[in-house]
Amino acid sequence: MRYRTLGKTGLKVSLLSFGTVALGVDYGIEIPAGYGRPTEDQALGLLHSAVDQGVNFFDTAPAYGESERLLGKALKKQPNCYVATKVTIPKDSNGEQLRGRQLSQAIEDSLASSLKLLQRDVLDVVQIHNASLGTVRQGEIAAILHKAKQEGKIRSFGASVYTVEEALAVINNGNYDLLQIAYNILDQRMRAEVFPAAQKAGMGIISRSAFLKGVLTPKAEWLPKELDKLKVAATNIKEQLKQSWQDLPQVALRFCFSIPKISSVLVGVQSEKELEKALKAESLGMLDKETMEKLLGFSFAEEKLLNPANWSIA
Repeated sequence: MRYRTLGKTGLKVSLLSFGTVALGVDYGIEIPAGYGRPTEDQALGLLHSAVDQGVNFFDTAPAYGESERLLGKALKKQPNCYVATKVTIPKDSNGEQLRGRQLSQAIEDSLASSLKLLQRDVLDVVQIHNASLGTVRQGEIAAILHKAKQEGKIRSFGASVYTVEEALAVINNGNYDLLQIAYNILDQRMRAEVFPAAQKAGMGIISRSAFLKGVLTPKAEWLPKELDKLKVAATNIKEQLKQSWQDLPQVALRFCFSIPKISSVLVGVQSEKELEKALKAESLGMLDKETMEKLLGFSFAEEKLLNPANWSIA
């Protein structure tokens, strides 16, 4: 397993990291005999297997159902493993972000809950979940997290974002330690501006959505009609590279591993077989220059389709 430094945090994290949304809630493209989260024993077994294979970085969130509790149970005796959790932006009945004391109390309650469920004295990483441009620019949540950092409740904080504008706002703010973005063969929006800006600022980058929620896997066969353009794009990648659907996920992962500016690549796995395949992809190392140059040409233009939040599936 290779390790990279997560920017200003100073943490040496595994290049392959474990995203846990699929352990806590039913998630992704629904396929015959292949949908739904694993049992608790299966989930704990997966987490232990990942640790045994050198994975030391795990991503979760209060919104991911049971995943914080499962991580706490699995990693309580693993002091050399790091957990990144999140805080959801608290909103009032009108959908507006809370302010002042109400906001502080909501964030403090979220941190306290995460500490308890994860069975930790300090949270390694806390991210603002789906940070909007307005939230980043307004700065109040970042200030609350900075205070929690000074008080020793958290070690570092960052934000998970979807757009280039949001990512640049986080970097330019100067107070954040890390950034979580979506990045894959089809979604390369962050490459031109965000990667260089983050590198200049010394900010660590965590990437998610290496498979674009299953589009770059055999599950693409079951995509709903509204996502036909993505299915066609994935099929084109497979055919141009002369790969099978079964081999495409390995290529998709190695594409992300081959970006030096990415500190760690989050992969959500639901079975030992999926974990084994992800570990094998990491062990094969970076793609050759010719393949990378070819893959950089598959960037998909329709931004709305690149955000799974716009899809009809969970």
